[in-house]
Amino acid sequence: MESRKRASKDYYAVLGISPESDTAEIKKAYRTLVQKFHPDRVRGNEESTNASERMIEINEAFAILGDEKLRAELDRTRKGRKAPRAADAETAVEEWEIPVSPMTKRGDEPAKRHSAVEKSVAKEFLDKVKLQLLQESSGVKFKEEGDPAWKWSLLGKTWGAIYWVGVRQVDLLNPNAAKELIAQLQGLLGKRRSGWKSNFFIFIFAFEALQDADIVLKMFRGYANREECSTAKNLVNIVVLDLNQRRSVLCGKRTGDLHYSGILGTLGIA
Repeated sequence: MESRKRASKDYYAVLGISPESDTAEIKKAYRTLVQKFHPDRVRGNEESTNASERMIEINEAFAILGDEKLRAELDRTRKGRKAPRAADAETAVEEWEIPVSPMTKRGDEPAKRHSAVEKSVAKEFLDKVKLQLLQESSGVKFKEEGDPAWKWSLLGKTWGAIYWVGVRQVDLLNPNAAKELIAQLQGLLGKRRSGWKSNFFIFIFAFEALQDADIVLKMFRGYANREECSTAKNLVNIVVLDLNQRRSVLCGKRTGDLHYSGILGTLGIA
């Protein structure tokens, strides 16, 4: 994980402008830097790699400063409001609830229902989660992909990043199922990751029954905390969702990216 929080980056310095710059000056600075650092304009492997890294920062800065609401939030943060804390690996796993359906308290036994009714309730719940993301995406305009491998998956893009959220529903989540799911998400990451944009992925694995929970969570945490999955530019979160009690565990690290924080907020993750 990068030692510096993204929310504390000096985006004005990245674009070479002052905090008092207007919209026209921001756009002008951005266009000038894109012409200079776009990887297609740079020759040589090492220089191209450096240019790609620079373009990530430039696009990230413009995505924030070019958005009136996000810029206002950044300015408030710069004036003393604390930015979101990027969690360390040891503290990255937190319990949370998605506030789109009445919750049951920890320790309560889930109500016994007919399997067909149970599946219908679960489908309705997950559809509500999708609808919330489509309607309240914190500046990211999501589109549904229609990938048959997922119950549903959404892809959103900004100037400097891509955001992907997908749900897989399994009847029994055990170590064997977890191993297969990890292999599948690895394949998706290989296809979806951008070489010059920041990448943010949220994999939601919703289950009806859980077996060997400690082993399953250890597998998911281990994968999400890998170096290539836990930087501010390439972040993977795995959410294990209990469809019976509407409770979940988030595996992986956090980032100060304002769009991503907004998506987590829409999901009910503080």
